[in-house]
Amino acid sequence: MYNLLVLEFIRKMDFRIIELQKQLSMDERNTFSYKFERQKKNLSTGILLALFLGGFGIHKFWLNQIVWGLIYLLFSWTFIPAIISVIECFFMRNTIERFNYRLAQDIFKEIELIRN
Repeated sequence: MYNLLVLEFIRKMDFRIIELQKQLSMDERNTFSYKFERQKKNLSTGILLALFLGGFGIHKFWLNQIVWGLIYLLFSWTFIPAIISVIECFFMRNTIERFNYRLAQDIFKEIELIRN
């Protein structure tokens, strides 16, 4: 049972993030996992936000891209952001993976600073 849980966890997590975790002690890994799990973004949430509220830039705000969110909001009356956000749904997996990897790098650097 434990092996199945570990395999499911590894399948969901990017291998680059696992490589970052391997450089940490067990206590640091626990801290990393706690912070990462609380802040990471979910693919299905991103797609739903882009699909239904993307015309207002909600998915951009959710990804901490405030300037782009404001641009989408400003031009929402033209329906151009809505069309673009539907197209962005097809690229959301890469966007979420990049966001989560940057988040993992930031958490890793924070833990390294605390260590030293």
